[in-house]
Amino acid sequence: MIISDNEIEEVFAGTNFGCKNYRELLNSSLFKKLCRYHCGHTITTIMQELGLIGKTGKPTKKGIDQLREAYADIMKNSG
Repeated sequence: MIISDNEIEEVFAGTNFGCKNYRELLNSSLFKKLCRYHCGHTITTIMQELGLIGKTGKPTKKGIDQLREAYADIMKNSG
């Protein structure tokens, strides 16, 4: 696991995204950044704090690894 559940709980504490599936929100936002789409300030800051994107918004190696893990989970659960 690239990002632990504890890390996710810590960085999302005090936020209100209207959902509780923060890992899915994080993965979809990271995918948006990979596609050079805009994300809001709070989720962008969270991705930077976790080291998933750099200052320019481009995913880091850790961010790409997180996306690979998310994709593998999707493929494993889609059958």
